Amino acid sequence: MKLGREKLKGKLVFLGTAGARYVAFGFERQAGGLYFGFPDLNVHVDPGPGAFVHSHRKGIEPHWTDVVILSHRHLDHCADVNHILESMTLGGKRKRGLLICPSDCIDEDPVVLRYTRQHIERTEIVEEGKSLELSSEVGVSFPVRHVHGVETYGVVFRWRGNVYSYVSDTKFFEGLLSAYRGSRLLIINTTLLKPTPKVDHLSADDAKVIVGELKPELAVLTHFGRTMLSAKPWEVALSISKETGVKVIAAYDNMILDLESLSVVRQR
Repeated sequence: MKLGREKLKGKLVFLGTAGARYVAFGFERQAGGLYFGFPDLNVHVDPGPGAFVHSHRKGIEPHWTDVVILSHRHLDHCADVNHILESMTLGGKRKRGLLICPSDCIDEDPVVLRYTRQHIERTEIVEEGKSLELSSEVGVSFPVRHVHGVETYGVVFRWRGNVYSYVSDTKFFEGLLSAYRGSRLLIINTTLLKPTPKVDHLSADDAKVIVGELKPELAVLTHFGRTMLSAKPWEVALSISKETGVKVIAAYDNMILDLESLSVVRQR
């Protein structure tokens, strides 16, 4: 199902569900990030490797993008950011758009090129607790710094009185529970099946704790590593749902979610 501009409104598209280097760079699943089609603006979160191509194939023209958000500088989250930004500005012919990212994405050894940044209208640096109004309808905030190998933040959108949260890469810590409380939709990067002390990623066990505590209307697991893929993410999600009483699903590549009904749009 190709979306087109009108069909994109009010939708969230999972342009990739790969987590960690082996799945993302072994191309076992796509890693194009999340695309939020709010009615009055479009936001691409974490455009990883292939985001440019995956967008086109899904019927999303990258030049429709108004805002690009990077949760952190690891390449499975930002490898295509320059392609997306360059498309957003029509190759620099139209100065427009907003980039939101941690400071280390643009300092010293930048993942966002200086050449690309000169064409966009504005860059905002993420800090813990920062909030921004993206439009008259959409606000975004970054409630807490995550525990990961580089400076990393989750993303909270507020739209039409609802809260939609993306819990990006992190090791579990208690602060996650207060940071994402009140979310109607909770998207959790669930890379591991079981906790691994030396790996700063969430596991299915961690996701169960978060979902059980926060009780969103819908939780979506994504960003899967090999242990999660081997365990069949949809079965893991069903198990968490049964144990917590919360509707939990596993995302798949190119899945479309209606942001108002929180239902998966069946594709033809």
